[in-house]
Amino acid sequence: MKRNTASLTTLAIALSTVVFAQRLAADKVPAAIKQAFAKAYPTAKAVKWDKEGKDYEASFEQGEDELSVVFDEKGQVLETEKEIKFSELPAAVQQALKGKKVKEAAIIMKGGKTMYEAEVGGKDLMFDSEGKPIK
Repeated sequence: MKRNTASLTTLAIALSTVVFAQRLAADKVPAAIKQAFAKAYPTAKAVKWDKEGKDYEASFEQGEDELSVVFDEKGQVLETEKEIKFSELPAAVQQALKGKKVKEAAIIMKGGKTMYEAEVGGKDLMFDSEGKPIK
């Protein structure tokens, strides 16, 4: 029985590491992705790359903004995220978060949709522009 438990634990750890993003050196990022990134964000600084499955994520600073962009293998943008102040969230989202301590907030654009993220109690809560929760 102990052997099965150890095997299951090892398997669970191995599978969980696949799910999380892995830090990636810039020279390991495909040229098409680096070119698309450089064209879209020519003034980006402090760029950090991660690989999540088949996708590549660049986290960086541009001017006063903190951003992240997810690219597919061909260099197409799948998602953008920009950190914003709580006061920049739509009024309906602020109302939905009333009484909660928000550590960070962001605006996310994915698949033609705009969403808002708020970190509350170590969890990321997602909302549409009307303050309705998104799962």
